[in-house]
Amino acid sequence: MQASPAETGAAQAEAAPVETSLAYKCAKAQHWRDIAYLKAPMNRYAPFKNCIAWTAYQFNLPEELLYAVLYVERGEVNGKCSRNKNGTLDCGPAQINEVRLQELKRFSLSMTDLRQKPCHNIWAMGYLLRREIEDAGGKIWQGVGNYHYHYSADPRIHQRYVNLVCKAWLRLNTLIEDSCGGTNAGGSAP
Repeated sequence: MQASPAETGAAQAEAAPVETSLAYKCAKAQHWRDIAYLKAPMNRYAPFKNCIAWTAYQFNLPEELLYAVLYVERGEVNGKCSRNKNGTLDCGPAQINEVRLQELKRFSLSMTDLRQKPCHNIWAMGYLLRREIEDAGGKIWQGVGNYHYHYSADPRIHQRYVNLVCKAWLRLNTLIEDSCGGTNAGGSAP
């Protein structure tokens, strides 16, 4: 069982960033993270990039995937939630839906945590992505789509979300490549 944010502690969230599955480096920056969080909309998550890196490491997920999901979700870090058409709330940077709260309570995560503690929200995203990928038999993109909206409920909504996350990952690749002088600085989305 994975440790909750409370168990891992803030010290680990502040630990040195871990290497990612794709080695984005160039002469202009030490790591792709140094470039990725400079401009809107991702600059609002710059203070949490170590939380993102730690969550990726803890759940054995590509850090770039977490970046891409955050890019698509674009949730607030100020404690506000957004209401969906079905009346449920999405909260925090990763827009964790309140229907996931029952599942997250086993880690002592509350709605207040998801709203007001961005690192806890990011950790919940990592946990939910990993669980959905495992439930999908290791199929990363099916798991990513199920994180947002289960395939069996509506395949079109599911696929649209997968496409958005994939495009965000590819956008990250282009951003890094352009910042590194047009060289191929890294790989592409799986």
